[in-house]
Amino acid sequence: MNKKWYVKLAVTNIKTNGLMFRPYLFTCMVIIALFYTINSLVNAHALKSISGGNFTIDVMKFGSLLFTVLSLFFLMYANSFIFKKRKKEMGLYNLLGLEKKHIRKILILETALIALFTMIGGIAVGLVLNQAVGIAMSAMMKVPLTVSMISIPALLKTIGIFIMVFSIILVFNLKQIHSVSVIELMKGAQIGEREPKAKLVLAMLGGVLLFSGYLLSFTVKDPKLDISAMITAIVLVVAATYLLFIAASIVLLKMLRKKNSIYYNKNNFTLISTMIFRMKQNAVGLANIAVLSTATLIVMTTTISLYLGVNTMLNNSFQFDVSITNPAENIPEQQQLQTFIDNNKNRYDVDTTSAASYRGGQFAADLTGDGKEDFFLILPLEDFNTLTNEDISLAADEVMLLKDKETAGLQSINLNEESFKVKSMVEDLPIDTALADSVDRNWIYVIAPLTGEFAQTLDLENSLTMYQDFNLQGDADAVNDFSHAIAEEADKIGYLDVEAKSIYKESLLVRFGGLLFLGIFISAVLVAETALMIFYKQISEGYDDRNRFAIMKKVGMSEAEIMKTIRKQTLIMFFAPLTVALLHLGAGLPLVTKIIGIAAMDNWLVVLGSGLFAAIIFTVIYGATYLFTEKSYKKIIKH
Repeated sequence: MNKKWYVKLAVTNIKTNGLMFRPYLFTCMVIIALFYTINSLVNAHALKSISGGNFTIDVMKFGSLLFTVLSLFFLMYANSFIFKKRKKEMGLYNLLGLEKKHIRKILILETALIALFTMIGGIAVGLVLNQAVGIAMSAMMKVPLTVSMISIPALLKTIGIFIMVFSIILVFNLKQIHSVSVIELMKGAQIGEREPKAKLVLAMLGGVLLFSGYLLSFTVKDPKLDISAMITAIVLVVAATYLLFIAASIVLLKMLRKKNSIYYNKNNFTLISTMIFRMKQNAVGLANIAVLSTATLIVMTTTISLYLGVNTMLNNSFQFDVSITNPAENIPEQQQLQTFIDNNKNRYDVDTTSAASYRGGQFAADLTGDGKEDFFLILPLEDFNTLTNEDISLAADEVMLLKDKETAGLQSINLNEESFKVKSMVEDLPIDTALADSVDRNWIYVIAPLTGEFAQTLDLENSLTMYQDFNLQGDADAVNDFSHAIAEEADKIGYLDVEAKSIYKESLLVRFGGLLFLGIFISAVLVAETALMIFYKQISEGYDDRNRFAIMKKVGMSEAEIMKTIRKQTLIMFFAPLTVALLHLGAGLPLVTKIIGIAAMDNWLVVLGSGLFAAIIFTVIYGATYLFTEKSYKKIIKH
């Protein structure tokens, strides 16, 4: 056969099946564009040079890997649907005299044309999107960020990955052709399912699993320590979702069918009978959509919360604008940096306030005698008295503790098998207690004389750290510039460590800005996957229902009644998964709050607002998909 004939037939096939191929082609282009954009950012030199940029690059690398997996899964699903609907077409080619080797050549050309078209289109869109994302990230991260339009490594990786993806899809299609007979191909798109049985036990189990999953979500206290409980909650909710759609929905429909007043109503008869007949197949698809929708909403809520919660994290982590630490014996270095601060604050038009200076040390030991190591900060009594303008005295074997749930009942503490009496509890420390926060656990605060037995056991005098804290008053840009100047001067002097709120904010904006964009990209893929799954599911139902509605029309059902039934069916098919996903999101918000609380972001109002925003955006996109799909479904039914 002439090669041009194969190419012409392949092009004609794609055009003829345009209803199924157009969304597939569009989605392929979007995924390729996003994939190119992510990998272009990974190779951006500008991103590598800013604070927190390496973290963002690592996040984008993980996103690139996740994109590859999602893309393969997603495109394989879409392709399997398209191929199932085309099996009859392939069988017809065989009957008309084409051998399987000829059909194989047609499929190879079709795949090559789709891959070529979508990669050229996707990369072209990606080149433009890359610049737009660079500008948006620069604005959100509050740093100058110039991204090259063309990234050769990203270009080569995109081409390589999607050649591999389309090759896997082609192998799947070729295997389908070679493993089935002509008769099976002719009947491939017509295979239906029997009416499912009502399984009350499974429906009840689904309800129990859902309640248990929600309960775990609300009761997890510390995600770092309760990882198994958190994973269990997710697994329970996912399993419950499938059981409720597969079993509970059928039980409900059959209960409605037993109600004569409901079932034999002309507005419900066709709807209930059709959905019962198709529910087993529909239920799995609806559960898939619900799970994907929930994943999208959770990703959107988490990433938006992290970005919007930057100020909360800063306030939780920093009580002062600038904190300086250094070994206490480095007095010349301390004085040199202090001189720089005093001489330059007028130049930057800022002033220092709330200054505090004190010594201390950080150690670990089993103070409480519970067999577990306690992290503790010791503040010399002399510094405590200076900060509080008090004159408290302690015996050599006495200490004071900051009162909290760990220390409230302690009468003494132990160190190296020696016991020290707790003379009293301090309600509040006169220093920033967040200074000694640990990611892993809370600290115990001990106040003891520098010449006392507790401090001497630790050899505290030779391991003291000097802490200097102060706030800056002035214009935000001036405060930021002066903070950078102090940090740079400290680096020049050496032996000094400077932590500044404004510098840390820059790093957080870069980190969480990158996370936000990765969340947007991943959400875009999940939304596209959900929308295409809904579209193909509804199109499949349209072809299956067309004959049934034609029969109904012949026995007297009006066009208006048919359209009314279609609207009800599509509404249920679409909004049942969305309703379940929104319910899952609401139940999961407490868990999301606790997870991002690990990053010192515990503002539940931010999480609630982010969840509402994500729900609104997703519902709008979901609704637009519904309108488009309903239109295509009606068109199939009418013809």
